[in-house]
Amino acid sequence: MKLSVSIAQNVPDSAPFILRGPYIENIKKAAELGYDAVEIHVRDPRELEVEQILKACQEEGVTVSTLGTGLGYVVDKLSLTHPDVKTRQEAVKRLLDHIEVASYLGAGVIIGSMRGVIAETGQFKKYEAYAAEGLAVCLEKARKCGVTVFLEAINRYETNFLNTAAETLNFLTRFNTLHLKVHLDTFHMNIEEVDLDETLKKTREALGHIHFADSNRFYPGQGHLDFKKIIATLKNMGYEGYIALECLPYPTPEEAAAGALRYLKSLL
Repeated sequence: MKLSVSIAQNVPDSAPFILRGPYIENIKKAAELGYDAVEIHVRDPRELEVEQILKACQEEGVTVSTLGTGLGYVVDKLSLTHPDVKTRQEAVKRLLDHIEVASYLGAGVIIGSMRGVIAETGQFKKYEAYAAEGLAVCLEKARKCGVTVFLEAINRYETNFLNTAAETLNFLTRFNTLHLKVHLDTFHMNIEEVDLDETLKKTREALGHIHFADSNRFYPGQGHLDFKKIIATLKNMGYEGYIALECLPYPTPEEAAAGALRYLKSLL
């Protein structure tokens, strides 16, 4: 398992991304700390200077594990379940751009917040169908580009759609593709799952990506989650994907990045 650190530019202090500022500087900083990869969170992937990012990664010996798409929802309110058809189309277009850029970077694409919420719970199936329709378009692009899409289970306080691993797994069954995997996050799991280790085991075949954050969303080792047990479970499962740190940048971004790496390497 390789360790990736979340990086972002121009985001609020309260956002759970660790290293802040220019992407190239953060790639260099991640490499200096000893990370294997970076997870780039960006509102619009067309803003990225892809050639410079690739050059910096090659020079520093790191990879881009994933592109996070959630800022498209936070900033632009784009989602696959939006009641307005034009907004849903814009969400799909934005995700297609992420997939295309990810193909150049050799990265996966996370769909978390951009799946949206169910605006009318009495019409759940209708909104679920909206999400499935949009995701199907994205997966066809992912197939052509050789990119894997990771669908994230997110806790009930942030969305009312696909909160648990089981719900996410069930949703995945309608797509017959190797380009879609489950994405879990220990912070969300701590809220939604009865037993984190059993949940991990049940997603064995479908798990493609995982975020680590402690129970308080600080970096691992700062809350009550048993990461030694979680890592042992992942190892026993034969998980070979990235562990990406998506945590609050406290007490400082640099201390969070260094502290997380130091703690997890002691367990790995």
